[in-house]
Amino acid sequence: MSDIRWPEKYLPGTTDNYVSNEVIVAGLTSAQVWPYLNDTTHWPMYYKNASEIGFEDGAGPELAEGVHFRLNSAR
Repeated sequence: MSDIRWPEKYLPGTTDNYVSNEVIVAGLTSAQVWPYLNDTTHWPMYYKNASEIGFEDGAGPELAEGVHFRLNSAR
């Protein structure tokens, strides 16, 4: 986690929920990676414990400011 620069109000341990699943990718830019992080339909392809991702108010599958979603982890 030392490579993550957290905004102060989101520091791990200071929020209701905290999840960290880090992968270091060499040779890719944030612009190349962001579409896979922002579009929740991709999540189960690279993280098998991400399932049943649901959005409120007809939003999604992309994340956006103010959008609320829920995640049920596969067991």
